[in-house]
Amino acid sequence: MAVRLLMKASVDRIVDEGGGIRSFYFKPQDRREFPPVPPGAHTLLRVSKGVMRQYSLCTPPGDPRYRIAIHLDAGGRGGSRFMHESARVGDIFYLSYPQPDFPLDLDLPSYRFFAGGVGITPILSFLHALRGRSCRVRLHYFVRADERVPFEREIRALCPQAEIIDPGKEGRVALTDLLRGAEGDAIYCCGGAPFVSALQQAAKSLGLPDIHAESFVAGVKTGHLGDPFIMDLPRSRHVLHVPSDRTMLEVLLGDGVDIDYACEAGVCRSCIVDVIEGEIIHRDQCLTDEERRTLMTPCVSRGRGRIVINSL
Repeated sequence: MAVRLLMKASVDRIVDEGGGIRSFYFKPQDRREFPPVPPGAHTLLRVSKGVMRQYSLCTPPGDPRYRIAIHLDAGGRGGSRFMHESARVGDIFYLSYPQPDFPLDLDLPSYRFFAGGVGITPILSFLHALRGRSCRVRLHYFVRADERVPFEREIRALCPQAEIIDPGKEGRVALTDLLRGAEGDAIYCCGGAPFVSALQQAAKSLGLPDIHAESFVAGVKTGHLGDPFIMDLPRSRHVLHVPSDRTMLEVLLGDGVDIDYACEAGVCRSCIVDVIEGEIIHRDQCLTDEERRTLMTPCVSRGRGRIVINSL
């Protein structure tokens, strides 16, 4: 199985940011300091045994801790609920090294950022990184906030002209109107998949270049996922049947296999397994062609006929 180094950390502070979002600050427990964080990087947080979740790192410069922000999703898979309801200062967790999957080009003259809800977190890291540079920065922040806007004071300090839009109060806002005059801007966006898709379509309709985007994964697909197949786990001497309506990951977890996972969409690399025999039907978005010769992501990929897994 692909090795992922995790860092031991403890919760140092928990802050209610409003809008159902809480910030969690972590300090290292197995080293003097955390590795540096490039703008837009995320970490994989081991919430509990076998369960990992991906969160953007948005620690202000100069703070030696790692900060992540988690929105409570009542209809989610339990990671956010666990952190909101059970995590306490002093609790021990394990974090991955920073994953720079949403990089920022720091040498451009003009930027325009779009954030939806908790999608503000990687954008916050961008704003901190650009502070003091001679460039033009604009921010459009879409967030529903009954009482207060998450991170508003921090955002105003970093980008005084930021436009904060509450769709619940202001109704539908035409993204094309916000994008007019954006020729020459580097456009970055983070939020839910529908929000990102709508912005991409609006940019395309105006003839703007492709935007740099990161979207939240919508969840696990259901229904017919492919032909059934067999996976053989020689180390545990288990032979498991994967039906057409279940993923490999679901079957492995149902069998009690201790396997990390996070996105369940083939993008985060958390659940990679090593295959020594059999044909793989790859559906991931994270493995290289070389890796696909022997590795697969059981959250989305499947086997044909029978496959043998060496790492579980």
